[in-house]
Amino acid sequence: MGRSQVVENVGSDDRERIVEDRALRAAVDRIIPADSWPAGWAGGVAEYLRVAGREPLDAAPGLAALGVRLDTSAAAARPGSGFADLAPEEQDEILREIEGGAGSDAFAQLRRIAYEGFYAADARRSDPVGLGMIGFRHVPEGTQIVEPELPDGLDVASVAGHYDAVVIGSGPGGGVAAQVLAQAGKSVLLLERMPAVPNRLLRNDHLHDKRNAVYSVRVGPGPQHPRIHVPGREANLRAQEDSAGDELVDGTGDAGRYGLNADAFGGGTRIWQGMAWRFMPEDFRMRALYGNPEGASLADWPISYDELEPFYTRAEWELGVAGEEGALTRRMPRTKGYPMPPFGTEPARELLAAAADRLGWGWGPIPLALNSVEHEGRPACVRCAQCVGHACPVNAKNGAHNTFIPRAVATGNCRVLYDAEAIEVRDAPGGASVVVMANASTQPVELTVRADVVIVSAGAVETPRLLQASGLGNDELGRNIHDHRAVTVLGTVDEKVKNFIGPGHSIATLDHVHSPSVPWGGGVLVDLMSLLPLTSALAPSPDVPTWGAKHKEWMREGRAHSFGVFAMGQEIPLPTSRVSLADGVLDRWGKPGARLRKDVHWASQEVETGLAREGAAWLEAAGAREVRRLVGTATASAAGEHSCGTARMSDDPATGATDRFGRLWGARRVVVCDSSLHPTNGSVNPTLTIVANAFRVATHLVEEWPA
Repeated sequence: MGRSQVVENVGSDDRERIVEDRALRAAVDRIIPADSWPAGWAGGVAEYLRVAGREPLDAAPGLAALGVRLDTSAAAARPGSGFADLAPEEQDEILREIEGGAGSDAFAQLRRIAYEGFYAADARRSDPVGLGMIGFRHVPEGTQIVEPELPDGLDVASVAGHYDAVVIGSGPGGGVAAQVLAQAGKSVLLLERMPAVPNRLLRNDHLHDKRNAVYSVRVGPGPQHPRIHVPGREANLRAQEDSAGDELVDGTGDAGRYGLNADAFGGGTRIWQGMAWRFMPEDFRMRALYGNPEGASLADWPISYDELEPFYTRAEWELGVAGEEGALTRRMPRTKGYPMPPFGTEPARELLAAAADRLGWGWGPIPLALNSVEHEGRPACVRCAQCVGHACPVNAKNGAHNTFIPRAVATGNCRVLYDAEAIEVRDAPGGASVVVMANASTQPVELTVRADVVIVSAGAVETPRLLQASGLGNDELGRNIHDHRAVTVLGTVDEKVKNFIGPGHSIATLDHVHSPSVPWGGGVLVDLMSLLPLTSALAPSPDVPTWGAKHKEWMREGRAHSFGVFAMGQEIPLPTSRVSLADGVLDRWGKPGARLRKDVHWASQEVETGLAREGAAWLEAAGAREVRRLVGTATASAAGEHSCGTARMSDDPATGATDRFGRLWGARRVVVCDSSLHPTNGSVNPTLTIVANAFRVATHLVEEWPA
């Protein structure tokens, strides 16, 4: 078969013409050449392309033309020869020429596929050689895998016409609400729009996990969940000159663009790493402390830290948090210690702790909602290397799926309806109702379920979208979406301090939170977790070639010396950053998709700048070399994983979408119970605050049950 036929038929179903291309196979083996370990093709790329279906080739439309280009260049250099016939040095010369010229995009596509095949775990195949070469294990040797059972789902035919409460969303907010109401004797229907998926299908796949996904993610939402991203404005609040137009994204593909909130039973707590921080007292008084910078919508919470403290304590004990009182808790008054001891130390903590001591900074082990010891009948964490973005291999990760919701179900008052999406909420003086599409992914059935109260816990994007599409809420609903500002600072250290030791981040300092060192409330600094092998391969240190023998050697020897500090800080909300309904863009039920706009205030960028400076100082004090800030790590999407604020609480409907107990202004029987309620987002991960505030909101709801 001639080359022209390969190019002509690349869009056909016969992808073997590309997979079997000798030139491309030879190029893969120069990108990852043989040494004491096999070359790329035999080391995993061949098997990957056999089992991966269309995904990698559909994402690399230039490969067929690249094969032609390689053979054409080879023939020009040595008449009658193909690329595969040349000596390695000649092949490398051609590849370097293509990489730096008109074929650079196609070469980048091939390089990416090579690294996916050699360095990425994938649920569809055995582990490639590259993982063994660098010492990556999914779990430590001898680990006994624990597969927890999810609560039984309710059959559609058994759904009652009325419940005391319908809870929309099974994440931390909805899970807590279901538990509190069920334990109070209320009948609860808990809706989860995704099917029940076991843990074994949510781990050991580095191409489809929510955090690192190259292709469609395993934790949804899947196709026909469109969103429109509107180009935001940067710190000077002028439109970016190089901004593209509105972008349509769906629930497949790049999770970073769509939004990093997980769609699964248990929500984000199913696959999170579990950093379980309290906000500081000052976080509830941001406007009072700092004022409102021009153009922003900074607001104080209608409640104080002291009001939330009892619920923080309940959250830590009922979720299950491992931590210690000390430098990281001294500015947050507490009525009780943690239920579990902190995780033990490891090399990264030792290195940064010594550096913090030299700088005079306080530090401590990060509080984690993971079992540091056996807890409530479930095992201790085995410190695997892929906690973030993956379900736990031993059920030691604490979340709504294995704490709050099982307790709710155990009362006999709560039933879970999986694969069921709420498409409309109706509010009336005598009762509310929800229109539900049950069996959503198979044979949809429309149901209308009545309730005394509807609790919406679908997240900072889907909560306002659902309520807006239902004709509910005031003009503040959907506004003020914000997240955190994120900064990564990297360097090179002498020790191998983070060589696949889990569960992830280990040490933190809060010395730059509400401190003169960083403005606008500052943020937390933590050690950078171990990166997955594919992530490292695609972005090596600046002095390392991006492919070839030296790259492979760096993956084996130098990669573990690359180390960093990650910072997360306050983001100043803006009224123009908002979730609204997209005009003419409909989801699978004919409802408007979300329209997302995210502007960035100059004050938020000042937070980033300050945190980058302090992060670099910490690394330099630890003896790191080549310290540099990684550009482009701030929130990539309007729907970041810590998004909040779109139904923020306020005592005045002119400045918020809900009252202090989450009741939607203008509605009597609709309550919001998730991160949407947060007027500001603190300078640490918000999940423990979501849980604590959900306990507060749900407890009040029980006490003041609507007549």
